[in-house]
Amino acid sequence: MTRVWFGWWLGLAACATPADLRVNAPEALALAAETNSASAPNVSLTEPPLLATERDARATRETLAVVARAHELEVLRPVANELVSRDRGIALIIEKTNRDVPRAVLDAQGEMLAALELMPSDYPFVDGLFAMVKANIAGFYDPHDHTMYLLDDLDDASRGPTLSHELVHALQDQHFDLGGRLTYRPGEADVLAATSSFAEGDATAAMFAGPDGTASPLSADTLRLSMSMAVAFSATGLSTPPVLQASLVAPYVDGYRFVSALRERGGWAEVNRVWRDPPRSTEQVLHLEKYDAHEAPLVVAPPGFAALGPGWRLLDSDVSGEQALRLALEQWFSPPEAVRAAAGWGGDRYALVGRDVEGGREIALAWHVRFDDAKEAIEAETLLMPKFAPCRVRSPEGPIAVKRKGADLGIVAGPFLRSSAGKALARPDASCKEARRWLDEVLRQP
Repeated sequence: MTRVWFGWWLGLAACATPADLRVNAPEALALAAETNSASAPNVSLTEPPLLATERDARATRETLAVVARAHELEVLRPVANELVSRDRGIALIIEKTNRDVPRAVLDAQGEMLAALELMPSDYPFVDGLFAMVKANIAGFYDPHDHTMYLLDDLDDASRGPTLSHELVHALQDQHFDLGGRLTYRPGEADVLAATSSFAEGDATAAMFAGPDGTASPLSADTLRLSMSMAVAFSATGLSTPPVLQASLVAPYVDGYRFVSALRERGGWAEVNRVWRDPPRSTEQVLHLEKYDAHEAPLVVAPPGFAALGPGWRLLDSDVSGEQALRLALEQWFSPPEAVRAAAGWGGDRYALVGRDVEGGREIALAWHVRFDDAKEAIEAETLLMPKFAPCRVRSPEGPIAVKRKGADLGIVAGPFLRSSAGKALARPDASCKEARRWLDEVLRQP
């Protein structure tokens, strides 16, 4: 399980008010993408921006001053305000995504989700993802031009919370270089996920804190339920795989819980202090005591793939992290089981590999997770083994298998064939024997 990273700060606000808990735009697109081209219908970058009225500009200045005062941060520079239509807003997001994130990364991460059965192998992920964002977006802050973009069709009840949330992102950028911290970097997916979760949790907590910065009307569990329902019942909810919906919500909820704990012990000064030494893994976001202890992730080498034979090459390799492991497990098991099993995460590394063949490309995935100790690995193995049994062959995604060795757990999926037309096809000779041989290679690595 992994996620796609956008090379600018989307910061799409989980804007809600205590009386109207609905997601105006889930952020972090924090999730994975697929093989289709990043496109959306009826969008245009040539559409002229709408002029912000003096009322809009004044609201931006006043709200920025309010959230800065509540957050105990100085406003270092004004934030420009631009009204955009829904079509232009999604067009900007698509254009910037295509510019800042390598196309191969988007393709590889979508293939991972398909290989792990986390979304249907024929799901048009990129088109579906941007359709969902278009339906829910309320506004976003872009650190490249230091501009707050606000959708022109918001009602008054949505406009205020959206401004508050996104202008906290502007303050984060002014004081802590949010844009730089969230620039895509190969091999640092979990670090970026941790920063994204912290940023979203901070902005969400500040949004709910009110003008004096003290209120906290929602628990993290209530926030999660409200956001999950909003995404599920949105215009695109029924057509969006549950793992993507959960991944959109996770940064807000996990970050909100983390920031709430920081505020309980030291107020906004403690939150600002942590920004100067931010969490380096989602494990640290999920477990404040591990952040306090500066517990670093265990280093795991990228899985090898010599066992697959000649012609294969690495398409993508990165660290998924505890948050992503939990999100994957939640699709297969109950949330409490997923949380308990993922909590033993110590480090991981995946490798997605491919081999060009006539008519398309073969795809295969290895995911090597190292737990804190053998006991934690056994707990995860016990959970996973009945599902994978310990190996089964699927159609069209090929074999999927799991094996434990000490504190290490390996999962391999595929090979399967992705045709030149984008359709996933079963590879007739793919077998559990081949999968077990590959697992042995993965678990021999240090």
